[in-house]
Amino acid sequence: MPDHDPTEELTRFGAELRAGGDMPLSAADVRRRGDRIRRRRTALVAGGAALAVAAVTVPILALTGHGGDPDKHLVTKDPSTSRSLGRSDLLRDEDTQYEPGSSGAFHTTDTFEGDAQATYHVCEQGNPSSLGATRSLTRTFALTPPEEASDVVAAPGEGLVEMVAEFPDHATAQAAFDTWTDWITSCTTRLGDFENSRVSPDPETVPLAAEGKAVIYDLSWGPAPEEIDPYGDSGFINETGLVVEDNRIAVVGLTIVGQDYNFLPEDGGTPMYRMLPVAAERLLPGDGPPATQPSAPDDRTTSDGPSGAATTIPDGFAIDTGWPDPSGDGTFEPSSRSLPAFELAPCGTSVADQPGGELPTPTDRLNASWSQPEDGRARQLLTYESFEAATRAATTMVNAYRACPDEAPDAAGFTSHHSVTEGGLGDISWVVGTWSTYDGAPAVGIEALTVVQVGNALLLITGSNEGGASDPQGDIATTASSGADDAAAIIAAMCVFADAGC
Repeated sequence: MPDHDPTEELTRFGAELRAGGDMPLSAADVRRRGDRIRRRRTALVAGGAALAVAAVTVPILALTGHGGDPDKHLVTKDPSTSRSLGRSDLLRDEDTQYEPGSSGAFHTTDTFEGDAQATYHVCEQGNPSSLGATRSLTRTFALTPPEEASDVVAAPGEGLVEMVAEFPDHATAQAAFDTWTDWITSCTTRLGDFENSRVSPDPETVPLAAEGKAVIYDLSWGPAPEEIDPYGDSGFINETGLVVEDNRIAVVGLTIVGQDYNFLPEDGGTPMYRMLPVAAERLLPGDGPPATQPSAPDDRTTSDGPSGAATTIPDGFAIDTGWPDPSGDGTFEPSSRSLPAFELAPCGTSVADQPGGELPTPTDRLNASWSQPEDGRARQLLTYESFEAATRAATTMVNAYRACPDEAPDAAGFTSHHSVTEGGLGDISWVVGTWSTYDGAPAVGIEALTVVQVGNALLLITGSNEGGASDPQGDIATTASSGADDAAAIIAAMCVFADAGC
């Protein structure tokens, strides 16, 4: 194989990933990634036979061992508060890691229920219900851009996927766990046309705080497609974690495209070794009951769709409660379908017009607003034909802001910035923060947009004020928290849009 500089190959590594088509990495990112590959290349362990592809000999990829602190346990939950499997039992964005300490290294791209979706793991030989699951959920994640998390370069095929499933009893869950073990250990025959695939013969056991069991298998196959690595040096590297906790299991798969995968025990071990105990903690049936919330308005009515959840907003459902009297110079617009819809346009482009911005059409909409000088608040309630459509709408909105961390400076020289964090409201929620800088320093003015999904519906809550001059992120968090508190009764009343109802 001819000599080449890994810095040069990295100008092509993952070029198709950025929104809007081909876009080479910045020089700084290329140099940083190139330095990492140079450091790690010396530690690559090659083994087994070789595969000849386009007259290039590629070694079978092999992985280093795991590591970590076996005494690092998480706080266990109270099993007496057991409830049915839900979205809160899945990993959250802030739980994800790649480089040591890289909390939030991945971001959610989709969350769905049941079997009617694409394959969730390369070794999968059956859907959750075929294993006896009474309910299952799957969440997919993508690597967060380097400027938002770490210098990990994204490429096609990379990502994080978690499937969680609930069974009638522990024996059925254990049997599903054992079946998954068989699927993985025989997986080399299922990795497509990649003859140089391998699975680690023995799993790494991960210590848990509770009675469950967690193991990690290492998989690899390659080489990576030529458009990712024209030299044939890279392949797909995967860590898969299996967890069984009482009557539940989790299958967590992390796949990257790279040449090696070395993480030091003193840094906490591999990404899966660091994340799997958190996945087990989230999976515990004793996750606790949903937070106590105010009861829904007595005068609401239901408009049941095929799933038993309302797909339009019932008459009398108000979203203008919880705000103080605006008085004085303030204004108040009560709940109305005639008020204008929110304009979500990060980087100057409407969410619906951005790449991947195919927003599902809502079945109903309600808006309300409140304002005083230097304090603006508004809410928008959207309903959709299904839970999945609401999820697609929410993730499309949120990902549009993730793709625009920094806007172009305006005519006055102010630059707007956006951040996204996952919240703890409803089935799932996010807080989109917007602040600005002038000549690199924080400027006055912030906005917090909270997106809350409950069943078939989304509630969007905005708050804007004159904070941000000294602590933009702190002011955004305070504004979002206050807005959520004011809307607590509304979020509780949104149970009418959930399959389980109120």
